This record gives sequence, structure tokens and C-alpha cells, in this order.
Amino acid sequence: MNKRLRSCIVVLSLLFVESGSANAASAERFKGHMMLLADDLLAGRDTGSIGHDFASLYIASELQKMGVAPGGENGSFYQVVPFKQSTLDMQSPKLVVSKGAESIEFEFMQNMLMSADINSEASSVSAELVFVGFGIDAPYLNYNDYEGVDLKGKIAVILSDRPHDFPSEEGSHYRRLISDSLVKYGAVGVIVVSTPVSESVSPFEKRKLYVKTPRTRWLTKDGDVFNGYPQLKGGATLSIDAGKRLFDMAGIDLEAIYEKIENNQPLTSRSLGLTASIEKKSVLSETTSPNVIGIIEGSDPKLKNEYIILTAHSDHIGISKNSVLKDTINNGAMDNASGVSTLLEIAHEFHHADNQPKRSIIFAFVTGEEKGLLGSEYYAHYPTVPIDNIVANVNLDMPILTYRTNQIIAFGATHSSLEKSVSQTLLKNEMKLIDDPMPEQAIFVRSDQYSFVKQGVPAVFLVPSLAAEVKDALGVSPQTFLAKHYHMPSDDLNLPIDYEWAAQFVEINYAIASDLANTPITPSWNEDSFFSTLGGNK
Repeated sequence: MNKRLRSCIVVLSLLFVESGSANAASAERFKGHMMLLADDLLAGRDTGSIGHDFASLYIASELQKMGVAPGGENGSFYQVVPFKQSTLDMQSPKLVVSKGAESIEFEFMQNMLMSADINSEASSVSAELVFVGFGIDAPYLNYNDYEGVDLKGKIAVILSDRPHDFPSEEGSHYRRLISDSLVKYGAVGVIVVSTPVSESVSPFEKRKLYVKTPRTRWLTKDGDVFNGYPQLKGGATLSIDAGKRLFDMAGIDLEAIYEKIENNQPLTSRSLGLTASIEKKSVLSETTSPNVIGIIEGSDPKLKNEYIILTAHSDHIGISKNSVLKDTINNGAMDNASGVSTLLEIAHEFHHADNQPKRSIIFAFVTGEEKGLLGSEYYAHYPTVPIDNIVANVNLDMPILTYRTNQIIAFGATHSSLEKSVSQTLLKNEMKLIDDPMPEQAIFVRSDQYSFVKQGVPAVFLVPSLAAEVKDALGVSPQTFLAKHYHMPSDDLNLPIDYEWAAQFVEINYAIASDLANTPITPSWNEDSFFSTLGGNK
């Protein structure tokens, strides 16, 4: 029997098997979900692919069997998200910087990168260059790189970094708003210059691997590209060496600017006395991909109008087209078939519980996370229940279930009343809530919970401790997974997945969600949290 036929039989057998009626999470049932979701047949569940559509069908069918009510559109489990995609014509990018009769043409894929234009098949812009520091406008932090310069009709030159004395999460939030700020101050293009810090976090050579990847954005109900920024007619990223050449042409020592950054000294925004011409071509297309939404209605006459939304992204990164590896399918077992399987088992427990939750529970399996949190962002803008009635979000993204630990991280918990609730529930289950081990990476604004945080919904992102000491002969440590398997074809079912521990992890998450659903006090932001200033300020 060939592998593809065997996979089909496995998939179909799993699709039609009954979920069972036992209340507790089941290691075997969890394994069954994983066997389907991380199978080669789904080809890495890329957003908009048949493989992801199949995964969505499976998730919807499991919810149907459990008796979970549809929470999508038109009485279905689906919320179909429309996407626009753009692929760069690799022969087209061109960037020329000039000063009088002198000019430099930067070489695409050598010292300069571009991404596709999501708005136009052909785009070009020529304008003066203005240096605006990091390109950040952060009123909450009393910081603005745009003061004292005229950027209207100009191309901004910014550094791929942020002030090092910024709080990590707030700083990362404002970095994500740079395009909004550029448009606000009238820029028509942007050139991003790498810094030593950005190079250490995301090397220029590594960024080359993603140039051919289609750029994806979701479409509004009016058919517009959300965050497409059509006002920005061109953009490019320069390596450190290329950035030095640009600043040298302007008579500025870029190394001195890097030194100022390290010493937390202010940068001076200024005209560079240069002009630039940026052009490229792109191939545009449209596709769709579903969020799968289920709801269990609360039992309390009043509290049932409040919703706890539990999220896990169902997509992954598909097939590696430029890989030299024999296996090119990125199965995404831990990222995020494990999160989806956990959420399915939580739904199973809620459905079969002796007492139904007082608040209503939304189970949201969202698409497009790997493209930029797109499916969750779409749902947060077009929720199937009023957004003001969603009082908390618990997100599950890449729980690494190849080792055991009695410690749990809840990214973002310190910003809201959820910290106390999560901590108390963990203690009841002989587990411990630990601090964010890597605050400098601002994980809280890098997964699907951030889409709801921006709308004012208190949220946490739960994973097992990433500092667990594990001998790889007994499992795969979090450090080994992140170094060798994350976003690689080896994130597959050959990993030593501990399904008994997976079932225990489900129980922990069910207990947390159940507590949030039943506590008489509505979750809230801490008054001193920056995130309490966003969205509806719940």
C-alpha cells in the first residue's frame, strides 16, 4: 500500500470515528487529532490551501459530533476570510539613491531586499530621503521620531530597531504601527536600514529566504486591503553595509548613530540631501481561508451574554519550495496541531461536563497566523458576537509536548486580573505559574491574542515552561525544538510526543477556562497597564 493511500485511510478513519463520551481528556483521542492534522496529506496546512481546508473540515466535524453549536456565519462553523496575495517579480526590484550627479544602485538579493506590493502590479516612487530615526510615534511613552521634520511627499529612512530603554511589549506594539505613522506624516515610501540588534535577531541573510513568499492581507467587507497602505508607493530593506554606504553619501557616520542607540541617546531626524527611486512589479491574486468557530452557550441568564474566547491557529507554513532537504513538508505538529488538538479536547470536556459554564465559551480555530495573525485579526474586526461582550481570551500556540514540566508560562498575565485567576487554578492542579522568561522578545504581541488585545480584550497566551531541563534521550527539550525543529519539516509526528502529558495539559487549560467562565467577577485590565489604553478599554 503506498504512503498516500495509507494516509487517506488514516484521515478518513479519524474523520468518522466517534469522539467518545468520557469527560476527561483522552491521550488516544489527542493522538488521533494529531495524526490527522500533522499528516503529510495536509501538506503543511498553508493558508488558503486544500490541506488547510481539510484540517478546517475535520475541526468542524469534531465540533459537530460533540454537539458544540456553530458560531460562524450563516449558521455554519465557518467564517470565510477573504485574502489578497501578492508575489514579487524577482527580476523587477530596483533601488537607486542619488546625490547630484552621483548615484548608487543597490543590488537586489545582495545588499537590498524588497517585498511584493499588495496594492498594485507595478509600483514606483522617486522622492527626497528624510531620516526619521526608528520611525516610531509613541504618545504613551512620550516619544516621537517625526518632530521637527517635513515628511510629506518624501521617502522615510528608518532604522530596524527601537529605543533600547523602551519596555519590550510597548515598544514592540509601537514598532508594529510604523506604517500607520509613516502615512500619518505624509511619507510616500520607506527604506529600512538594518542595525546590529536587528541583525542578531533576524539576520539579513535569513530574511532573503522569505522574499519569494507571497505577501498576504485580508480584505474588508468593502473589498479594501486592510493595512495595505497604498500611500506608501515603495519600500526596501538594506543590509548594514548598504546602510553605511547610503549614510556615507549623506555625510553621516552610521556607526556613530549605532553607538547612540546603544547608549540610549536621542537620534536627530533630518533631511539627508539625497533622492531615491524605487520600483518593482508584483503578481496579484485572491483566495479565501476559513476560521472555524464553535460556541457553547452559558447557563447563567446574565453571564451567558459574556464570552470567553479560546483560540488556536490551524494553519502552518506549507511546503518549503527552496529547501535542499529531502522532506519539504512542514507538518507543524507542535506549531500548531498540538494547540488545535488541545482546544478540541477542551471543547470535548466543556460539552460533557456535569455543569455547563455560566459564561458562554467561543472556540475559535483561526487561519493565517503564520501570515501575520490575519485570521484572528479578521475575527476581532468582524466578530460573530459583539466584541464588547468578549471579556477574555486564552490563546494556545505551539505548546511543545515533548517533555514534562510542572511550570506554566502565561504571556501577558501581568497586565490583567487573569494573572491571579490563572495562578490560583494552577496551584489547585499542583502546577506553578512562572514569569515570562524572555520579556525582551515581547511574545505577548506576537501571537493571536494580540488581535484581541488591540480591541481591548484581556488575554493570556499559555505554554509549558520553556526553561525545563530535559535530556534529549528522554524527550526533546524546548531549546532543542526551537533550535532544530521550529518551522522545519522535522516538526512532525516523529517527535517523541508525550500524549499522556498532552492530556494533562488539556486538563490544566480546561480548569483555567472553566474558572474564567464561572467566576462572578468579569476579567479586567490592570489600571496601570499600557494595554488598558487600547481598543474598548475594557
